[in-house]
Amino acid sequence: MNKKKLLVCAVALSTVGVVSTIDTAGVLPFSAQTVHAEITRTENHEVKSKITPGSENGSIYVDMTVENVPVHYHVYIYADIVNAKTGQIPRKDTFNERFDRSSVPITKQGWTNFANVPDGEYYLQFHGEDDYRSVLYKFIGKSATFTVKDQKYVNPLDSSTPKETEKPTATETSKPATNSSSGQTGWSGSSYYKAGVKVVNQWIFDVQYNSYFYLNASGNFVQNAWSGSYYLKSGGYMAKSEWIYDNNYQSYYYLTAEGSYARNAWSGSYYLKSDGKMAVNERTPDGYKVDGSGKWVR
Repeated sequence: MNKKKLLVCAVALSTVGVVSTIDTAGVLPFSAQTVHAEITRTENHEVKSKITPGSENGSIYVDMTVENVPVHYHVYIYADIVNAKTGQIPRKDTFNERFDRSSVPITKQGWTNFANVPDGEYYLQFHGEDDYRSVLYKFIGKSATFTVKDQKYVNPLDSSTPKETEKPTATETSKPATNSSSGQTGWSGSSYYKAGVKVVNQWIFDVQYNSYFYLNASGNFVQNAWSGSYYLKSGGYMAKSEWIYDNNYQSYYYLTAEGSYARNAWSGSYYLKSDGKMAVNERTPDGYKVDGSGKWVR
């Protein structure tokens, strides 16, 4: 009733020329404004994803899965391509899919290419929202990090599951000798010196070899072993963007572009579990089956 009275008042006032009926700022007490139901709480829903390379890796197919969609009618979930290092978004809303209301898990497949996307490390950021009965439902998620090179998706498993014989076998490169007593910085055998002082229990980055190395308590570089979440190959080089097989754990691991092992994520058609081990002969948390070689069963 109050609203009706205000509208009548507005008409009456405009008739006698007391006030203009044009309110561009929307601040008059009787301005026509859109009213939303009051949001009393927000409910977040995770968007899980799996990436499958398209023809010649020029595109990717992306399966997006949500456990349920409690909105009124439907919600659109969008995907942005985000640079993993800078946070820049070279392509916003590269695709979107409509998810209808559902009380059971739903999966929709989107598609995108990488035309005009600069080389680099990227991930897909998923987002969508809808409000219903005073609840704001937000759908958010993030894919595993992947590489784009020459406007193509770089699939680390283009051929097949890596075999143990294919693991990096770089032999120890003879490092430039440094006289440890001269106060210089550099390698002396398997040890590294800074201003003549041997480095121990510490990471160093060697620009010449373009790699990180880890020096143990004795001051020797670690090789063919783990240091935390990172793997040091033969010669001490840190593994990056590649697979390794660990005999001790009897499992494959995938080392990401920044060097740590991937976990709870897909790398191509293979899934890395929470401990980093590649899933074999089992069903992944997002409901996909992998065979004895670890490959997703299509």
